[in-house]
Amino acid sequence: MSKYLVQLDFISFIKFNSLAFCCANTLFSPFNAFYTFQSSGISKAFLVLLLAPFAGLLLGLFFGVLAFPLYKFLTARSQFLAALSGSFQKLPDSSVDEPVTDD
Repeated sequence: MSKYLVQLDFISFIKFNSLAFCCANTLFSPFNAFYTFQSSGISKAFLVLLLAPFAGLLLGLFFGVLAFPLYKFLTARSQFLAALSGSFQKLPDSSVDEPVTDD
C-alpha cells in the first residue's frame, strides 16, 4: 500500500465532497423519511427518499465551495491531514474521461 501527500485541486475536492455527501445523505435518508412520515405523511416521506441523493450532491457542492479554503490551509500545514494511502494509478492527460480498468 502506497502513501502519498496529496492536496486536491478545487474541482477534485468538489467531486469528492459531493460524492461523500451524496452517500451519507442516501445512507441516512430512511431516518429522515421516518421522521417526515410521522409529521407529514407517506407521500412526503417517499419524496424525501427519492430526493436524498440529489440533495446530498447539492449540499456537497455548497459546503465544498465553503470548505475549500480551510482544506487548502490545513493540508498545507499538516502531513497527517494531507497523507492518503491506497492504490493509485497515473492516468495520461488524454484519457481523463475514459473509465479506469484493472488490466
